[in-house]
Amino acid sequence: MKFRTVAKKTFSAAMVGTMVLSLAACGGNGGSGDSGSDSDSGNDSKSESSDGVTLKFQQWWGAELPEGYLDEIVENYEKETGVKVELLTAPWADTKTAITAGATNNTIADIISVDGAWLSEFVDMGILADVEAAGFDSSLASDVWEVDGTKYVVPVNNFAYPMYVNMDILEDAGVAEIPTNWTELTDACKKITEAGHSAFALNLGTTNANGIQNVFGGTGWASGIKLKDDSGEYKTDGNKGLAELAELFKQMYDDGSLYPGMSTLEESEMTSNFAAGNCAFTLASAATMSQFTDVNFEAVTVPSKDDYTGEKGICYASWAVGISEASENKEEAAKFVNYLLGGIDGKDGSVSAGLAASMSAFPNSTVAEPDYSDAPEQFQSFYELYKEGYVINEYIGLPNASDVMTSMTNDLVLYLEGDLECDAMLKNWQGYLDEAGK
Repeated sequence: MKFRTVAKKTFSAAMVGTMVLSLAACGGNGGSGDSGSDSDSGNDSKSESSDGVTLKFQQWWGAELPEGYLDEIVENYEKETGVKVELLTAPWADTKTAITAGATNNTIADIISVDGAWLSEFVDMGILADVEAAGFDSSLASDVWEVDGTKYVVPVNNFAYPMYVNMDILEDAGVAEIPTNWTELTDACKKITEAGHSAFALNLGTTNANGIQNVFGGTGWASGIKLKDDSGEYKTDGNKGLAELAELFKQMYDDGSLYPGMSTLEESEMTSNFAAGNCAFTLASAATMSQFTDVNFEAVTVPSKDDYTGEKGICYASWAVGISEASENKEEAAKFVNYLLGGIDGKDGSVSAGLAASMSAFPNSTVAEPDYSDAPEQFQSFYELYKEGYVINEYIGLPNASDVMTSMTNDLVLYLEGDLECDAMLKNWQGYLDEAGK
């Protein structure tokens, strides 16, 4: 099974502008997430409202957006079209279970949010429908996720992963400039460690093994180092670039520059520690920027290899949606997906723009014009850097991605701790990736 994304364009400078429609958001953050709607994923997706079709939308967005924000989007859609969209909201960690359970007992929602790590599995299970065949207008999206040439999932917002820098720690350690290459990074980390601070946070806990993707992978992609060869096949065995990347982190580990407890550190703990001022550098989603109110920080692209002069790849994750194959309302579901990206007429990207501005994300819509004027200065400056690169995540669409990333993470810990040779680690990785692709 071969996965690829269809990227028409990264993001244009013309995206920054004024939203056509402002969606009001009530104060506070969503909790465990019913967002004022029924969070029981066991409801029958074939039900109808008095005005006609009712679509069910299973997602985690309502649990992370300001309270009531997503409700207002679907209420506006019902006013425009007469079609009711019922939100089934659960935390991200529970959403996959709700979707797979719904597929098993024939209660799956019409529209489902899809993490990139779930894509291949959902296709294999027959959960996802061809979004173009259902009526999605691909011209509205900069990027559509495909498997074997069929378009299955549409990203709505993309979350880029900058490197966050605690400027007070750098000053205290006598580091005058933010590192831009690997030598500057390792030298800065040594000074920071010698000054009594933790330098670089690498989360290699396996409850959610995404550090191998977001931090390790994100550092490599910034230097054009990839898991795949030019044919698009995974090639880690004998991959010189990956070996150099591993050696960079081994040097930081041996120097004592990595944040303590890396083998059990989870992403949420890593960002909390940075927010508390406990480390100098970390890679995390731009959406976490709002947590760093008590830190004097900057957000920059990841330092690259000393001799690298190409475009920087920037790790990303997405809020993305698909249409369930079991839905009896695929055409109406596709219209709602069109609405999320392009409004009723396909020209108004205010819904996507509003979501992006609310979540410190970048819209995948080709017509959205988000207003970032109220965003932190660090976000606005990172956006300018972001436009100079391109988004990449080679784990999107990987079969059994969670298991593969867990195995790769375990091997990386062994390598960093001196219990596994680099060549053996990369050979192991090749085996995991080959087995997953069978």
